[in-house]
Amino acid sequence: MSHKKRTLSLIGVWLSFLWLAACSSTPATNTPTVDMDPFRTQVAATVLAQVTQALALTPSATSLPSPSATSLPTLTPYLTASPSPSVAVIRSSGTATAVTVNQAQWVAQSIADGTVFTPGQTFTMIWTLKNSGTSTWTAGYLLRFYSGQSFGAPKEISIGRQVLPGDQIEISIQMKAPTTTGSYQSNWVMSNENRSNFKEPVYLNIKVATAVTPSPTS
Repeated sequence: MSHKKRTLSLIGVWLSFLWLAACSSTPATNTPTVDMDPFRTQVAATVLAQVTQALALTPSATSLPSPSATSLPTLTPYLTASPSPSVAVIRSSGTATAVTVNQAQWVAQSIADGTVFTPGQTFTMIWTLKNSGTSTWTAGYLLRFYSGQSFGAPKEISIGRQVLPGDQIEISIQMKAPTTTGSYQSNWVMSNENRSNFKEPVYLNIKVATAVTPSPTS
């Protein structure tokens, strides 16, 4: 923009010079007439050359192309197969240790459930149990009173010997019937040496009744 203004100023200066030269071309009476045509022709040629050069140096405005709307590429859908369920495999390091299970199975008992005793009558109760688990019962394993009526027996009975898985043992307990008539039940359970009870209890239920004296016949 400054170059264009400079060119226009230069053209204005030359035009002013030509106008002054034209005004001063009227000859005086006593002054000989000077022919100004060659001079005017040279000045005009010079001005024309300056204007041409200025126009050549002035860059012309270039119109920018208007942006055309570009269509977005069409996305091609891909069918994705649904993942099939997988099974996670958990691997443990080290040597696997076998888990032992304490389990007892009732086999038999010496006093049948529902047996009637007189008040205070003593008897011997024998439970036959099978080691149905995977652990070996040591001599420190116990048969423990769990709930109900203990019938005067100790709260814990040590088995006193080793019982391998699959073997059986008879546990004998001295008991005494209550002195009051009625129905009673005694619940017991096996446990290890740490008093950790098994899940399978055994029990005995009895009845206590007064003996009936037969009346004399006539």
